Amino acid sequence: MAIADPLPAAAFGKLPQVKSISLSPDGTKAVILRALKDTYHVTLTDFSQGKSRMLMAANPDEFLFDACSWATDTRIVCVVKNYIDMRDGFPRRGGTALMMRSVRSVRTRLLAVDADGKNVLQLVPAAKARQLKKPEFNSPDQSTVISWLPDDPDHILMQIAREDRVFPGVYKVNINNNKLRRVRQHHSPILRWFADRQGELRFALGIRPSMSIGAYAVSEGRFEELDVSHLGGVNPPVPLAMTPRGKLAYMAANNGADTAGIFEVNLANAEVVNTLYTNARFDAGGGLLQHRQTLEPVVLQYYGENLSHHWFDEEIKIRFERAKSALPGSPSTVNIVSVDDAWNRLVLRTEGNGTFPAFYLYDDAAKSLVVLGTSYPDLGTAVDLQSIRYEARDGRSIPAYYAIPEAGQAPYPTVILPHGGPYTRDLGEFDYRVQFLVSRGIAVLKPNFRGSVGYGDAHLASGFNQWGLKMQDDVIDGLDWMVEQGIADPHRVCIMGESFGGYVALVAAFKTPDRIRCAVSFAGMTDLKEVDSNFFNFQFGTLPIPNIQQGKSRAENSPLDHVDEIDVPLLIVHGDVDRSVMIEQSQILVAALERAGKPYRYIEQVNGDHFLSLQSHRIEFLEALDEFLSEHLLAESDR
Repeated sequence: MAIADPLPAAAFGKLPQVKSISLSPDGTKAVILRALKDTYHVTLTDFSQGKSRMLMAANPDEFLFDACSWATDTRIVCVVKNYIDMRDGFPRRGGTALMMRSVRSVRTRLLAVDADGKNVLQLVPAAKARQLKKPEFNSPDQSTVISWLPDDPDHILMQIAREDRVFPGVYKVNINNNKLRRVRQHHSPILRWFADRQGELRFALGIRPSMSIGAYAVSEGRFEELDVSHLGGVNPPVPLAMTPRGKLAYMAANNGADTAGIFEVNLANAEVVNTLYTNARFDAGGGLLQHRQTLEPVVLQYYGENLSHHWFDEEIKIRFERAKSALPGSPSTVNIVSVDDAWNRLVLRTEGNGTFPAFYLYDDAAKSLVVLGTSYPDLGTAVDLQSIRYEARDGRSIPAYYAIPEAGQAPYPTVILPHGGPYTRDLGEFDYRVQFLVSRGIAVLKPNFRGSVGYGDAHLASGFNQWGLKMQDDVIDGLDWMVEQGIADPHRVCIMGESFGGYVALVAAFKTPDRIRCAVSFAGMTDLKEVDSNFFNFQFGTLPIPNIQQGKSRAENSPLDHVDEIDVPLLIVHGDVDRSVMIEQSQILVAALERAGKPYRYIEQVNGDHFLSLQSHRIEFLEALDEFLSEHLLAESDR
């Protein structure tokens, strides 16, 4: 049953009014990334004056703003992404030789600006040409701040791969005049440095030659590997923040359990001093918020089935509950995204219970609540995702979320929407793609198949070496659950995904074409040999390596090797500056599809990244999807 007069696809592709908000330490101002036309621009709101103004405008043909933070009450630092042509490229195997190819990509830089819009400065001076024995490199990534140095208002501490293409050194950067001083030379195998608020390096993580992750204690002039086997699980222990007690850190670690908790750990010897929080069902995650001056913990925000809070400061908890009670629509999800030093003013991001994402400023002293930004005002009521679990064919419990249309009648045409990564997870939060699909009378399932993070190491590790195998089975078993519940029409099903989810859709197109009518891949992986051989050109979520099975099984589950067996129409979309999955993954598949005479539509988005960051790209994707699903999914079944 068709939905009468649904809103146009473009209505769902509009960017939310606000991407991010950061409060100044004194709470009098906020720097806000606000949407205007195709992307987000840097604006400043002065609450004491009741005025807002544009600070810096993006140019979507050249660069975008990704995030902004306050370094002091008067100085702001923003992450900028701009497009580049990399003519020396990335390695690619051709025949038996290792060749180089040119690619388009993005690089990150930091841009500092005063709160009054003056003194705009790109941080980190460009590397100078030197003798070959001491070369310097302009690293593509120059945005990793490892300490904001709150006691030193003129500087921040950054890690930059400047003297080596891979391993970063540590630099002190003056945010007012751009002077740069190296404080720690790069060291193999260190890839991530951690420092305290004074800028003293305390800890590091690196990748050993065996491709396993090592942890290192850092002191002045030296570093040594730590035995963290008692702390780590699939992932190593990761410092979240320093504690008020010297060389101790709050760390996310397993400490012998299946799930990761939060512990106070001595960085010199990896000894656990105190347990802050553990959960037997879910990983605690990294959303630990502190008092900025004392460093005492205030609250842990983590995801179980939905966003949860574990409080350490009861007074602040009471303030938070007062703010929640004042929110219109009683949203089910309330996330603290920024606070002032006193925790008097809180910026909250809300959604759920039929409400769309919105940002609010709550002032506890004034007992006032002000809306700072809303989303999708033309869409009516938001459709919430429901949390469920279903049993896979081997008995494993698979967590998932689903949504059904408000109109129409079951069983519905259905889209299975596996997430990317694969080592990430769906959170059950607002998803504009889900809202679009249900508006067309389509039911949606978002499975957290084995290999998804957040549910403990056993669930994560059970996905290793299971690309196209048990991970794929979990997705099809989710479809079976939807059919058994009377939700899904078994003859009108499409699988759609981004990144690894796109790979899942493509595998279904040749392994189970009898179960689906179409497949949609946005930035999907297509050639497992290339992904596995040159994994450093890809991103896999929380893990640095793909954990793809080898030999015959790898080829059996690589879409590029099975083009002749693809038996459903495909929609393939990819951005040409994607750094998580290179566009070549789609280009080589499209060329093979063309040779084989298979039905497909391909869209290549200029300046398109891995996340459909530009509004024009979102709209283009949704409009193409609308047309594709109308033809291949919503038509009455002829099977």
